[in-house]
Amino acid sequence: MNRKVLQLGLLTGLLFTSCQKDESSETDFQEQQFKTNTSEEELQQAIKFDETGVIGVSSPDLNRDASDVALFAIEQIGYLEAPVINNTALHATHVDVRGDFAYVSYNKEGATYMGAIDIVDVSNKYEPRLVSRMKTDYADINSLYVDATGTIVFTGASENGGDNGNFTLLGFVNTANGNFSSDFSIDEGISGYAGVHVFEYHDNTVFLSGANGIAGALKNFTTAQDFSSYREFDQRDIRYGEFNGESMAMLSGEGKLMNISLDDSDFNELSSISISNLTPESKRTLTWYGDNVIISQGGQGAGIYNFSSNTELANLPLKMHPDATFVSEGDKVTNAVSTDGNFVYMANGGAGLDILKLDSSFGTIGEGIAEISGSANFVQAKGEYIYLASGTGLHILRILTSDDTAVSDSFLDCESYDIYTGDKNLTIPSDVEVSYSGLVNLKHLNVNGTLNVCGDLIVEKSTNLASQSSLNMNGNFTLGNQKNSENLVINSDSKLKISGNMTIYGDLYISSGGILEFVGDDSSIYVTGEVKINSGGMVTGTFEDQSDKFD
Repeated sequence: MNRKVLQLGLLTGLLFTSCQKDESSETDFQEQQFKTNTSEEELQQAIKFDETGVIGVSSPDLNRDASDVALFAIEQIGYLEAPVINNTALHATHVDVRGDFAYVSYNKEGATYMGAIDIVDVSNKYEPRLVSRMKTDYADINSLYVDATGTIVFTGASENGGDNGNFTLLGFVNTANGNFSSDFSIDEGISGYAGVHVFEYHDNTVFLSGANGIAGALKNFTTAQDFSSYREFDQRDIRYGEFNGESMAMLSGEGKLMNISLDDSDFNELSSISISNLTPESKRTLTWYGDNVIISQGGQGAGIYNFSSNTELANLPLKMHPDATFVSEGDKVTNAVSTDGNFVYMANGGAGLDILKLDSSFGTIGEGIAEISGSANFVQAKGEYIYLASGTGLHILRILTSDDTAVSDSFLDCESYDIYTGDKNLTIPSDVEVSYSGLVNLKHLNVNGTLNVCGDLIVEKSTNLASQSSLNMNGNFTLGNQKNSENLVINSDSKLKISGNMTIYGDLYISSGGILEFVGDDSSIYVTGEVKINSGGMVTGTFEDQSDKFD
């Protein structure tokens, strides 16, 4: 095994230790290959807000206006363009989230070695920021995780691997407040064509190097900086693994899902379940779902398995967006899965991102395909946020569910309101008053009478308050998308009264005699476009102007 340790100095360049090469020449070489960038002005250009806002959600195999996806709505916070090296855009491969930061790895498919690591500040939902970026045409970065100290541990492949096709690398770098804060330490020449995944198991780093490689574990290696004392697991073609605090699950491409423990001396296979062989060299993942494991199975969708019974409990078939008939069969594959609560996210390649809410028996309560651009290659859910790696970058999404819409201290009689279960296009006739609670997820809203809402009102397209109409709101109101900016129009003698938060991806128009009234002391409004208040129009109450659009 051909081993060597590289160190990339953030201030002094890359220092490379090797008994075979002159130190200064190696330093010059590495300074050309590994480059970090912390220029806020330059990096922020990679964050795009063109499609920020409400994202349409369509029912699989049905029409766009089907109503059975009312259990959740999707908002895109931003889009991170992939790094470009030598006029070649990289592909996002993995995402980990720790605190206020998302960490993204990239590679270039094929024989060319190119990689990158991005650190994104996601503390402000309106303005995610790319804080730091490292690019290299020396190595692929295929997977990473971040430990509690802020250390990024990553794996991939480098062009300077050892003999017999051993190109796998493993490395780590410290971070602080979104910045690389130490040298990059890298070990090369590990068994296998490429490192495919790396994750944490207690105080161990577990790394996987695919079909002709190994599963290995290093204890405290980021502090000891000892790459050599690792334990190996005698099982080929392990694609993915994950630790849930008690058990470790590993997925083998040779038709095996394994329950594994790890002690100071060895890996121990506690049990296994036979599955179909995976497509060679394809990306597949798994995730824990309570005491069960969900695995991505390509064209078969996703399977839910249990180690206690050693059986498959359910299958989640791959579903298609109703307009995705043009997608080739080879692009209709479940590449990755992620879960949060009883929501399951399936990254289905060209078939898009499928979102399901399951009951206790794994039955589908609600399901929808997010209407986003690009393929869905990897997905990671963290709380209300979804990080989706596509062919050209990373979508930062936010899910809004009917479970998150409780309100208190309302000026409305919220407890008496029914949950909205109607059509995606809602019109309130003149002289009619209707009231709803929970999540009201719409395409179009036209209010001619009175609409009362307690919870979340999400409108993808247009919203209009006709003359002498009223919209009374306790909760959150979100309208439109930057790609097709939609405007909120409060016409003459109409009123929008809200206790909560308003987000408008477009313009706000208040006609003469129109009123926007904020109730209480904790309301806010964010408008991406213009605020136009005609003579006689009014904005009253206390509110936080988050976009500085109100004088």
